[in-house]
Amino acid sequence: MPDEPLFIDHLMNVLKSHGVRTVFGLPGSAIGPLLGRLLAETEIDLVVSRHEAGAVAMADGYARATGNLGVAIVTSGPGALNALPHLAVANADNSPVLLITGEADQARHGRGAFQESSRDGVDTVDVFRPCTAYSRSLSSPDSAAVLLANALRHALSTPRGAVHLSVPVDLYGKACPSPPVAPGVGAMWGASVPGEAVDRVLTALLTASRPLILLGNGSRQALGETTSLVTDFAAFCGRHALPVATTTKAKGLFPEDREEALGVVSIGGSARAHAYIDRPVDIVLVLGSSLGEWASRNWTPALQASHTFFHVDADPTRIGRAYWANHGITADITPFLHALLQADARHRERGEDGSAASRRAVLRGLPPVHPSTPTTYHELTPLKPQVVMHHLREWLAQTNERILLLDAGNGTGWFTRQVPISAPSRALLPWGMGSMGWANAAVVGAKAARPDATCATITGDGGFLMNAVEIATAAHRGIGAIWIVLQDDSYNTVRQGMNHAFPGSRRITDESFRLGDPDLATLARSLGAQAHSVNHSGQLLTALGLAEKLAHENRRPQVVCVRVDPDEPGPFDDRNDAVSESFRQETR
Repeated sequence: MPDEPLFIDHLMNVLKSHGVRTVFGLPGSAIGPLLGRLLAETEIDLVVSRHEAGAVAMADGYARATGNLGVAIVTSGPGALNALPHLAVANADNSPVLLITGEADQARHGRGAFQESSRDGVDTVDVFRPCTAYSRSLSSPDSAAVLLANALRHALSTPRGAVHLSVPVDLYGKACPSPPVAPGVGAMWGASVPGEAVDRVLTALLTASRPLILLGNGSRQALGETTSLVTDFAAFCGRHALPVATTTKAKGLFPEDREEALGVVSIGGSARAHAYIDRPVDIVLVLGSSLGEWASRNWTPALQASHTFFHVDADPTRIGRAYWANHGITADITPFLHALLQADARHRERGEDGSAASRRAVLRGLPPVHPSTPTTYHELTPLKPQVVMHHLREWLAQTNERILLLDAGNGTGWFTRQVPISAPSRALLPWGMGSMGWANAAVVGAKAARPDATCATITGDGGFLMNAVEIATAAHRGIGAIWIVLQDDSYNTVRQGMNHAFPGSRRITDESFRLGDPDLATLARSLGAQAHSVNHSGQLLTALGLAEKLAHENRRPQVVCVRVDPDEPGPFDDRNDAVSESFRQETR
């Protein structure tokens, strides 16, 4: 019988079989054997981050940019705990990320081993369990291969998720029984689609007066890339004049330049979407959204259909959680849409849709998805956020593929409301958790995965300062990512929300939320980036073009610092209203 491979050999084979070409991590003794092997590898590149949270965000950016597995490795104890917030972000957004954390030699467990993360120390397996799809310790070489396969199955099955494995340092050098099949998981399919349910959905849509199709982030695998399904689904909606809205996380999954597009319906969303649902909708078809507070605009009753509510999701626990669903369909969105389009082809053989004309007339009476920026704003300094978005819109209108990672804050709201995006470009948002700082590291992973594409983050200065140190990672590795920083010297989303909740309160002052006006351009240069300062409208488009050119030519990170008006009312009035009401309830 041939010698069984060591676990470290098996792990490398499995990662390679899943197409992993880059691993992100931070060194530590508890992952020493894994680090040593990765440094010797020619097929897998190790990118060393400056913080564990940054490593996980990079793996998440890598996964979102490619659709493949993202992998991060960190040491035990505080290293593992530092990685937790951004692994929770990945899981909340159904991003397939594997985090491997270190663990002390099992022979030392229970005696106060350094940074022990077993049940006799800080039990990282239990810590990670609530915010991952799977969290296990690989305590035995006999079961290690099976548990690794289980973790990857949870990460890559529909719905996808983030997973965590705690690996004792002594396990890497132990013989690991090989599974009887090749180490790849293979294709994973969601539940099959019942034909009767699809026919019922189609009939309801085509006979409705005011239907609504709402795409959530769970539709990303189906519609996130330029495929025939994307084209055919858009043509289906156009042929029948079916209005389509998206959640914030799903922005851009439906082309926003089409007449049927309503834009984002969530908090801070499109006036067109909000105008449409201000009058009752009779049929709602939700595809891949849990309809949480942000996605549903504070659970607005306007989304509850007056007649029939269809909710399609691969995760049955999300169906009907926020709204009463007459018909819940547990299915992956890709086969569901294929089945819907096939049913429509059969329907067309029986005759044309007679209700499309009246639905099209309703669409033509709505405001545009994206408002124009008043021309007088272009002369003002500091820049209005609307002017920044106007120039971003011009920049995105060019044909290059751009992957934009939006950090949590006012910038996301302004972008959602004012900037159209469609294939080949796309927007990626951490809105399952709304984590500030995430995009400032995730952009490095996205660019490492897609060096041919322009990868940029739009971030506020507060979020930028949380993970700006990862610019040094990009500079060291020749990763030409771009940071577009909206600089208002404040945690402005919170500042504006507090002022909304407590108008005129002496407790709320601008000083309370100021950042100290650091010189962000100088900070960026000290970390290895080329920096571009923008103080008036005429400089921005030039700065974006130059940053993009230098990022590709020099393979060097670029930071565009844009001074914006902190007193321009923000895009989240609907959020501020809901939060203010919660504050008032707490003080009654």
